Amino acid sequence: MKHTLIILAVAVLFIPNSLHAKTPVIGKAKKIVPKATFGLKGGLNLQQTSGSLADNAFNAGALGGVFVGLTKKKIGVQVEGLVKSAKVDYVPSFSPGTGASVKYHVKTVSLNVPVLFECKLFWRIWGQVGPQFSTILTAEESSKDVKKQFNTTNFDGVIGLQAMLPAHFTLSARYVLGLTNMNKTAVNYNGAVDTWNERSVQIALGFRFL
Repeated sequence: MKHTLIILAVAVLFIPNSLHAKTPVIGKAKKIVPKATFGLKGGLNLQQTSGSLADNAFNAGALGGVFVGLTKKKIGVQVEGLVKSAKVDYVPSFSPGTGASVKYHVKTVSLNVPVLFECKLFWRIWGQVGPQFSTILTAEESSKDVKKQFNTTNFDGVIGLQAMLPAHFTLSARYVLGLTNMNKTAVNYNGAVDTWNERSVQIALGFRFL
C-alpha cells in the first residue's frame, strides 16, 4: 500500500509537467499550417479589345465565380475560377459583295483561371499579381456561333488590390492585360490576320466562408 501511494504521488507530480511540455509543440504546428480561405465573388468587367479592326472601346460585362487561397503571415496565393461575359466590336475591311464597312458585335463568355501571388501591403489591403489562363466558352454574333473565328485559349497577366473587409467580405480591383492574340480569322487592310489583345478593368465583391 505504501509503495502504491508513492507511485501515485510521483505520477501526479510528473504527468502535468509532461503535458505542459507537449503544448508548445502543438502550438508550433498550428503556426506552421497556412490559413485557408474559400469564397464566392461577383462584379463588373470592363473590357477593351485593341486592334486595327477592333472598336477599342471599353464594354461592360459581368463576372462571377469562386476563389480559394492560402496565406501565411503577410504572403499567400489565391486561385480563382471565374466566368466572364464580354463584347467584342470590330469592323472588317469590307462587307462581302457590297464594298461597304459594317460593324460586328460579338458576345463572348469565357472561363478565367487566375493564379495570384499575394502580399499584405498595409491595414487590410493585399497586393495581387500573377498569370491568368483563359478559355472562350461561347462566341455569338446575331445568335450565330462564331467561336471558330477566335483563338479560344489565351494567356493574360493580372495585377490588382484586394481589401479583406469585416464580416468576411472582400473587395477587389484589378487590371488584366491579354498577352496573346484572340483573333484567328479577321484580316486587316494589309491582308494579315489582325492582332486583338484584351484589356480589362475588373471590380468585384466577395464573401469568404473561411
